[in-house]
Amino acid sequence: MKSIKKYILSLGVVAAALSLGSCTGDLDLMPSDPRDITATDFASDPEGYMNQVMGQVYMAFVNHGPNNNSQVAGFDDGMATFGRALFNLEEIPTDEACWQSSGDAGLYSLQYGNISSDNDAIFGSYSRLIINVALCNDFIRTVNDNLFALSTDEQKEKAAEYVRQCKTLRSVCYFYLMSLFGNVPYADESVAIGTMAPQMKSSEIFPLVTETLEAVVAEYGQGGQNPAYGYVGVDAAEGFLVKLYLNAEVFTGTPAWDKCLSHAKNIIARHQGKGFKNSGLTMGYHQNFAANNIDYVVGGKGVPEILFLLPQKYPELMSYGNSSVMILGFIAEDADKAFFNVGNGWKCAKGRPQLVNRFQWNDHQQTTSPDKRTALWRTSKDGYVNQMPSLEQSQWNKNGYLTPKYINRNVDDNNNVDLNTQPAFNGDKYVTTNYPILRLAEIYLSAAEAALHGAGSKDEALTYVNLIRERAGVAPWSLAELTLETLQDERSRELYLENTRRTDLIRYGKWVSGLNWAWKNNALEGQNFAPTAVLYPLPSQVLAISPYQQNPGY
Repeated sequence: MKSIKKYILSLGVVAAALSLGSCTGDLDLMPSDPRDITATDFASDPEGYMNQVMGQVYMAFVNHGPNNNSQVAGFDDGMATFGRALFNLEEIPTDEACWQSSGDAGLYSLQYGNISSDNDAIFGSYSRLIINVALCNDFIRTVNDNLFALSTDEQKEKAAEYVRQCKTLRSVCYFYLMSLFGNVPYADESVAIGTMAPQMKSSEIFPLVTETLEAVVAEYGQGGQNPAYGYVGVDAAEGFLVKLYLNAEVFTGTPAWDKCLSHAKNIIARHQGKGFKNSGLTMGYHQNFAANNIDYVVGGKGVPEILFLLPQKYPELMSYGNSSVMILGFIAEDADKAFFNVGNGWKCAKGRPQLVNRFQWNDHQQTTSPDKRTALWRTSKDGYVNQMPSLEQSQWNKNGYLTPKYINRNVDDNNNVDLNTQPAFNGDKYVTTNYPILRLAEIYLSAAEAALHGAGSKDEALTYVNLIRERAGVAPWSLAELTLETLQDERSRELYLENTRRTDLIRYGKWVSGLNWAWKNNALEGQNFAPTAVLYPLPSQVLAISPYQQNPGY
């Protein structure tokens, strides 16, 4: 029996991931740390080994960077952590963010919209998603084949719960694979090990993924259960159904607004009764992005607005991606270290002027805003300029505001930062703030969009949107002020830097044309992308070892 070893991505092993099966040569997709495990070991402690393997599935979503323990090698693996892989492709090329470090060549190109099949950042993001699908499939197969040697009803019940979680996590990966790449290999646990997964269109993958999640949600029932910290449950499964149905027209050509609203209302109903105006939202916006956000996840002791997060806690669980990059990447190396409670700043990321201009400001100089969602920003009052004549790191103080959203400190119900408590951190690398993947606020905004598209009433949509606005400290809208156009801007204000923007702009029909931003497609004032830019190319490394067809335009 082969050892179940750590899965390291190299050109040869990409083939194993593409097959979405368990092994090639001496490599299996079920990792172990610190020692090798063989399937014959499982019988000595079935549940213990099952827990270990499931833990490693989750570690693939939070895995930290260059420490010789990553599943993605031959690449800056800190950039291939799950959250950072999404940020790289969903935010950096958009009107919300940029990455001004020329030392990170793949990202530096992406901020201009320069996209090619040999871009390392694209390869890293694609690899992370494909590897995670393979790990989920392997775990499910191992349970189905009883390789863990489970014998008691309690063990089998726990295994069934883990299988639901793996199906949810796999579906999450396929949501992003469809959004970013469109035509990708698809496999579930029924595909034989070693088989090259067939390349399928989004319109073909979509029903398979939604059927999987519908079945998972049905198994949970409306009550579901609160998952353990860092794990997924019914809210994550149903929340990604909302995201899938919200984008159904992009994926399949046929909208699904009714299903989007129905599932969103299920989640909202489960969470109402606590928090801001009993909405299920936290009282303070930045509580979702602070070091104490563990209190605000499903199962936490506070108001559980966070439906799915990636855990990060120094020193027990560290990552160069996720919240580390969202804090360290957005501050300067010599500024605000004490306030953000970190050891350094990377001086890489900025908000583009179009994001800044979307918010309400108290003065023409855009020094302060009544909108609490900008509370952590550094603006003209701090010496920054809301213009972007270049994307050069050497012009750091002259080309954009600092727009950090995350902080390695606690935040209270009034959205105030606690400067008296110092959560753990490590130099310029690691923080203690967890990384939200999905929040209830996004569900409210998706419900409002579905309602405005005819699945519900405009009054219903207004109620949902005004909860978001009032929590942010800005005036509620009237019915006349709420349109699809204004809702799109509100979604950006609420969800900026949360890995939705590129997908949202494509859904709005504003990605290729209809909206410009600084340096879009290499132009200072922005210019249209080619129509084929709605999809990223499949990486050239993948095409070199597979029969897959490249996306149009590359």
